[in-house]
Amino acid sequence: MGLRGAGEGVICSRRHTSRRATDERTSCLSQTANRCCPSLTGRETDRAAVPWRRRLRACMAAGLRDGLRTGVWLLKIMIPVSFVVTVLSWLGILQWMSAWLNPVFHVVGLPAETIVPYVTGAFLNIYSAIAALGALPLDDRQVTILALMCLIAHNLPVESAVQHKAGTPMRAMLALRLTTSLLSGLLLNWMLPPDGGEARARGVAAAATAGWGPMLAGWGTGVAWLAGKVIVIVTSLMILQNALREFGLIRPLAAGCAPALWLLGLPRRTAFMWIVSNTLGLAYGGAVLLKETQSGELSPQDVQLLNRSIGVCHSLLEDTLLFVAIGAWAFWITVPRLALAAGAVWLYRLWLNTVPIRPAGRGRRTELQENGP
Repeated sequence: MGLRGAGEGVICSRRHTSRRATDERTSCLSQTANRCCPSLTGRETDRAAVPWRRRLRACMAAGLRDGLRTGVWLLKIMIPVSFVVTVLSWLGILQWMSAWLNPVFHVVGLPAETIVPYVTGAFLNIYSAIAALGALPLDDRQVTILALMCLIAHNLPVESAVQHKAGTPMRAMLALRLTTSLLSGLLLNWMLPPDGGEARARGVAAAATAGWGPMLAGWGTGVAWLAGKVIVIVTSLMILQNALREFGLIRPLAAGCAPALWLLGLPRRTAFMWIVSNTLGLAYGGAVLLKETQSGELSPQDVQLLNRSIGVCHSLLEDTLLFVAIGAWAFWITVPRLALAAGAVWLYRLWLNTVPIRPAGRGRRTELQENGP
């Protein structure tokens, strides 16, 4: 009995030692995971233990589902708009508008009828602007100029409201984006070579001089082609965004972009929000923007700087690819946006330094740092 009891004691001791060693290894792994990626806590730590192939398949499945749903939603906007613009062009109404609006867009090297996609995009979104643009015969140079103007000033009611909630007055963002949009058109018209290639419709049929039948047939063919491209691009972007989020790559990317943000006039602590706004888009990333500002991660002045930067330049991936797909020149709709965004931020910093400081109370400088001009 004594020998048996001693044996059981040894076995129990070994089990206890083994269990304690297992707990120590688990604790060590957990601490290591937290050191490597502080965001992986709780359920995210358990998720990190899942094989990467399974996680990637889950990202692809979710991205495919979300991409199809989002693509269908976008097409519900694009198709009716493209049909209306095509009919207006077929009836000659756009040509009638040209006589009145030609001086407005002539200074930026665009025909007067391009005011329709510009205004459509300014009030709605990029997809509606592309749908309206697709019905107009334009060369690559004109598409590039109009694309840059639309990329800076689009979805103004929604995006300005988001930035207003984050701390920048709507009137300030509207004035900045509209002014910068027109300035970008002037600069690009001056800088680009005059030859932009052959003028042609971009995905949606141009105005037809024949009957309704040929016009509708051409419009339907163009819409089908455009719809396919939209579904593929949006689905691919959804998968990419899910993968970046799942594998915790957004924050490391933000850290890597921090030096470049200095050139844009932004502090390092705004790097993560800049990445979010330029991958998810300003409207889609609005909830994240509000959370970051309300949590106190960004100071009021940081918010003003960031809002001016992302107001001029955001969604560098998705919106750029959509315009490139219809003929815009990628370099000229990307680099000028970054340069104009940097200019807007540095000018705002310079302007802040020129505002006199009131010695007592909450002065004008403090209010302007929080709300902007």
